Amino acid sequence: MRVLLVSATMLEVLPTIATNIPSASEISGFGAAGTLLTSKGLDCLITGLGQMQCGIHLTALLARERYDLVVQAGIAGSFTDRFPKRSIAVVSQESLADLGAEDNGGFLDLMEMGLLDPNQVPFSQGRLIAPELMIKALSALPRASSVTVNRVLSSESSIAWVRERYVPELVNMEGAALFYVCLLKNVPFVSLRSVSDMVGARDKGSWDIPGAVAVLNATLGVLLEESIS
Repeated sequence: MRVLLVSATMLEVLPTIATNIPSASEISGFGAAGTLLTSKGLDCLITGLGQMQCGIHLTALLARERYDLVVQAGIAGSFTDRFPKRSIAVVSQESLADLGAEDNGGFLDLMEMGLLDPNQVPFSQGRLIAPELMIKALSALPRASSVTVNRVLSSESSIAWVRERYVPELVNMEGAALFYVCLLKNVPFVSLRSVSDMVGARDKGSWDIPGAVAVLNATLGVLLEESIS
């Protein structure tokens, strides 16, 4: 099986690619957007942060290469005690949380504006739904709903608005783009997110990025051992 690992930054998946892809040692820092690392059975695409970069670089790669499985891996914020810091989940669905227009103190998304059919492929009732894959390494992991945003949520009003509107469990900045591309191209995919912080006032001192990265890569190791063996 040929697997593509996708991450916004090198930081999030460095333990995994350092073990599996020798050329990873040549890359420093977060890794430039669009960086592709290759090895037998496993490639890794560093997309850069945000939906735009993820969508562009992933689409370009899938236009010229074929993969049996795409694995998105990254850290996320959590809205719920069900997913505390250092927990991990398979994302079952993604929603676009801030694509639309402000309207008399409220907000209308593209579907409410009549600019996008909520059931137009690859959407289903306005959401992007992940396929259920028969992979043993995923069977014991909890499923979580997520929203994809263009900014880190930190104000009480914006957090409350997203909670009420989408009832999400996790939040990230690239997930919907990967769901959209893979669903359109009919490429099997899974999105893994480990929790680095609880959604709230922005306090980086309370984040546990090293812990989230460790949990994420431990799970990746099991998943990739099964997938590329």
